[in-house]
Order: sequence, then structure tokens, then C-alpha cells
Amino acid sequence: MTGTSLRRFPHYGLLGVGFGPSHLSLAAVCDSTRASSVRARLHCLEARPAFSWHPDMLLDGTRMQIAFLKDLVSPQDPTSPFSFTNYLVGKGRLEQFLNLGTLHPTRREYADYFGWAADRLAHHVSYGYLVERVRPVTGTDGGVTHLEVDYRDITGDKHTIAADHVSLAPGGRPVVPAGVERDALDSGVTFHSSTFLPSIDRFHQRRRDLPHRFLVVGAGQSAAEVFRYLAREFPYADITLAHRGFALVPANSSPLANEIFDPASVDLFHAADDTRRHTILAELRTTNYAAVDDEDIRAIAELLYDQRVRGEDRLRLCRFTELAACRADGPTALVTLRAPSSGQALTSRFDAVVLATGYDFREAGDLLTSLEPLLLRAPDGTLRIRRDYSVETTANCRPRIFLHGAAEHSHGLSSTLLSVLAHRSARILDSVFGPRPDPAGPRQLPLSDALEGADA
Repeated sequence: MTGTSLRRFPHYGLLGVGFGPSHLSLAAVCDSTRASSVRARLHCLEARPAFSWHPDMLLDGTRMQIAFLKDLVSPQDPTSPFSFTNYLVGKGRLEQFLNLGTLHPTRREYADYFGWAADRLAHHVSYGYLVERVRPVTGTDGGVTHLEVDYRDITGDKHTIAADHVSLAPGGRPVVPAGVERDALDSGVTFHSSTFLPSIDRFHQRRRDLPHRFLVVGAGQSAAEVFRYLAREFPYADITLAHRGFALVPANSSPLANEIFDPASVDLFHAADDTRRHTILAELRTTNYAAVDDEDIRAIAELLYDQRVRGEDRLRLCRFTELAACRADGPTALVTLRAPSSGQALTSRFDAVVLATGYDFREAGDLLTSLEPLLLRAPDGTLRIRRDYSVETTANCRPRIFLHGAAEHSHGLSSTLLSVLAHRSARILDSVFGPRPDPAGPRQLPLSDALEGADA
């Protein structure tokens, strides 16, 4: 998947940083709904050498938590050649998929869909370019006229490219609990779930039937999936899942709760005051955070029950437990688990510790440093973000800086998810290039209505 050379695009109307699902959707919606003159003004820089989407968490059997119709483009253009349905047709699997009777593809298939779309949208991206900062450029009147983006190529050479507006989608940063020491991560005995498959491979190579000791930390979907995977793949391993609550909480996937991911609900959330926003986020937290699909909860409960029938005790869930400390000790990890309510702590040794502790999507890291004087913030320090996902700036700044994934405080729970990809892409394109032309053209009256109008 090789993108177009940057030498052909010295200045863009909209430059995207990163090329994951957010900007893949932006490219798909643009090519599906915009004229060629607009399509040529959109480009993205991606640090990776090729497109990939969570390749190290594609566990067998894991499924998407959104319906396939909420793909890159269908909510904005159901007839788009970049839809999941068209992907199935192209792969010759449409009838077989429909026969499954599900709205939720496997994660592996959806990753393949993203890669399939990325191949067809490669003209919008240049791979192997690491963006380091975004700088404002001022005109003769002192106002900021456009932006310059500094980046490095794979050889380390520095380059600069200009854009009228930028869109930042660098992705989330894995969260590492405070008690984890650097040596535990550097040695590989402790790792985040985002690198799970290559990190756990060394235990496959050592033999699956050894009595390994694994610790999984977390209470969300990834923690549950990793726990089930380890229980299945390492039948003699001792596996502990530690989490802070009483029990794994079912994800709230009810139809009415899921309306929070609809564009109309994003409108409502964005228009609400801070108090109401906090209330909504707290009330619907289990639609996204620290919650597990009911199917996985039942499967884990059955695993725990089955081992009791067998008289075994190799699988366990530790409730009301947090990771207090973790350091490398030779080829193992020395971990202290603590019960916050009582203060009781226990130090144990594990062969591997998996941190299924989520991601931090706040802002866009160092990319905004040079723009900081132009950015407007709320009293609590968060960025003020317009409905079109652009950061509010000082009056003398003409370019818009769009944020993907870092707008939960202003746009709600859908900010970090795939649910509104197509709608968000359309908003951004409308803001930069103007509203899309009406695909139906001028409205034609039915013949009977036209005749009645003539008689009048």
C-alpha cells in the first residue's frame, strides 16, 4: 500500500496527520461525494510504512461492537464503492456473510476491509513520514494565513509541507499504570494489550503445555478477550484477571442507550453545559469504558465454573484489586496487587503481565505545541472545540485544526469510536470545502403535481 509522492502535493487544502480509520473515512467520503478538484486537495501523512489497524489484537473469533453499516462511508453515501457491502461483493462473500445473520463482522474481517479500502484510497496518503510539529504562518496583516507541517522521512531527513487546514488523528496512546517501572516494559515481561500477539508469541515458542503464570490487568473488553485467549491457548497456565470493581460489567448495548452515538445526540451533547455533559458521560460510561460484551462475560463464568467441576484453581478473577507496583526480576515480573479499601497488599511473581488498561486520546501531544498561543481553552484547561471538530482559535487565525479522538469532553463518547466516522468526515469536508452538492440535483416534481400547478 504505497501512497503518492509528496513532490506532487506541495500545498493542500486539508492535510491529515495519521492514516487510521478516521482519515481513511475522510478519504472515502471525499472520493464518494466530492468533485475531482476537491479530492486532489486532500492528503495525509502516515508514519507507518503501510496501513494497519490493531494488528496485534486480532484474536480469533473477536467481533466488532458496531454494525457493519456504520462503516467508513455508508451513513453518508450507501452507494459508495468504499462501503463494507461493496467489499463483501468484491471478495465474493456477500451471500455467505448474510447467511450468518449477524450485523457484527469479526475484527479480523473488518481490519481486512480497512486495508482493502486503504489500497483503493492510496492516492490520498504518503506512508513513512513522521510528523513532528505543526507551525502557523503569518501574512502581512499579522494574521495566520496557513500552516506548515514539519516531518521526517524514513531516512531521518527533515521536510516541510504547507496546508490551509490540518486534521490530526494520531491515535490513542496506551495507558500504563503509575506503578509499572520502566525495566518491566523494556524487558518485555510487562506489555500493553495493544502489542499482545507478538508479545505472547514467545510463550507459544516455549511450549503451550508449560505452567506459565499470567496476570491480566483491566476490566474492559480487551481484558476479557485476553483472559479467554490465554485460558484457551495455554491449558496448564495459571491466569489471574485483576480489576477494581466487584465484577466485570456488561456493556450497555441497548438500542436506546446506543442512540448516544447518533449524530443528533452529538448535537445535543455539544450544545449542553458542562454539568449536563458530565452527567451524560457518567450515566452511559458502560457503553464504552470498563465494560464487556455479555457473551464474553458468560464464557468467562463458564470457564470458572468448569474448573470448579474439575477441581482445578488455575483461573481466577481478583475483584477490588489494583496494580500497585510492577518491576522486572530476572525473566519474570514481580507484582504487588493491592485492595484499595483495606490497604492489604500481596506481592507475587508472574511470567508475563498484560496491561489491558486502555488508551489516552487527550489532545494531540506535541503536535499542538507551536500552535498553543492560538488555541482557546475552557477554565478547566480543556480545548474549546466547535461542532465541526475544529479547535476554537484566536480571531487572527484563519486555518482550522480538526481533532479526531480528543473531543470526548465536547462531543461525547463517540469521539474515540468508529460509530460516527462517516458523519464526522462529512462535517469536516463541509467546513473546509463547503457543503457537498445535492447528489439528486434539482428536485423534479411528479408529472401529476406539475400539471396541477399549470392548471392553477
